[in-house]
Amino acid sequence: MKIDAATLRWRVVLEDYVSVLEVAPNSVQAVAGSLAGDVVLLSTSDGSSEALHPHDMGALSAAWSSDGRRLAVGGQDGVVRLYSEEGSPIEVIQVSGWVTALAWSPAETMLAIGAGRSLKVVNEDGLELHDFDEQISTVTDVAWSSDGTRVGAAAYGGISWHDVAGPRSGRRRRFDWKGSLLALAVSPDGKWACAGAQDSTVHLWKLWSGRELSMGGYASKIERLAFRPDGRWLAVACLSDLTVWDFGKRGPAGTTPAASSGHEKHIEDLAWAPSGQWLATGGGDGRTIVWPSPNKAGEDLIPARIFESEVPTSRLRWVTDENLLIARADGEVSSSAL
Repeated sequence: MKIDAATLRWRVVLEDYVSVLEVAPNSVQAVAGSLAGDVVLLSTSDGSSEALHPHDMGALSAAWSSDGRRLAVGGQDGVVRLYSEEGSPIEVIQVSGWVTALAWSPAETMLAIGAGRSLKVVNEDGLELHDFDEQISTVTDVAWSSDGTRVGAAAYGGISWHDVAGPRSGRRRRFDWKGSLLALAVSPDGKWACAGAQDSTVHLWKLWSGRELSMGGYASKIERLAFRPDGRWLAVACLSDLTVWDFGKRGPAGTTPAASSGHEKHIEDLAWAPSGQWLATGGGDGRTIVWPSPNKAGEDLIPARIFESEVPTSRLRWVTDENLLIARADGEVSSSAL
């Protein structure tokens, strides 16, 4: 179905392909940025917007702190800009290389910055706390342990985990992998670190024993994966296919994932609804599909809702279980009711 007056709540248009879209913890605000470099702070209720400082050559990443008091935006210009929740500038952090990943600690207000071969951690005001320079290769993603005591950087060659609290602060542990890791997710219960790989696998490590497991059979590299908020299911996108693995009990070993192939072109983004009841995927075919969460391993997923457009979907984020933000390759960001 097309997005029409019955479902469309508002729309705004940025200058280019929407590369950044993140909703604040209070669900009242969102930030969006494009490859043209423009960045806007949006009201999720009516789409009213405030322009933030642009990033030369394009915005690449953004993250809200867990308490919603801080917003970080990074770009190809090697700059991270910190803002208050109202959009007031706080600090400008210069790094070496494109800012490929930003992630706030779930425990304290600390920001991890992945840029080039460097991983930095700063506080809420931009003061540097740790500089884990010279990672094994260019950082592709960063993630925190569920208790906020360690931060991990994914790259070619594996994941480097760094202690940022307690007596082991500053120490590093490596999970090696002979290949390029493109995406990193830690399960909400803190038991698993999962990485999407260039070699068409999802590679898992049991935290913190380091026990490894791989899930293969994919046709191409894995760039998008996400845990359901309760950690029970891991959604994985590969080309036009969606698989959802069961992480209940002892994990996915020996199980078959729930699966679908509702897209005609590659899936560009995926996102779980806050309750975990719904999973949204957006593809290069212009489709945004809302799926019900699986009930059991191996089931065929059936779409609950399909939004269609002639323009590819680029980013997806939920405001509530009834309100989905959809960003597109032509710069449009829209709010749709389910």
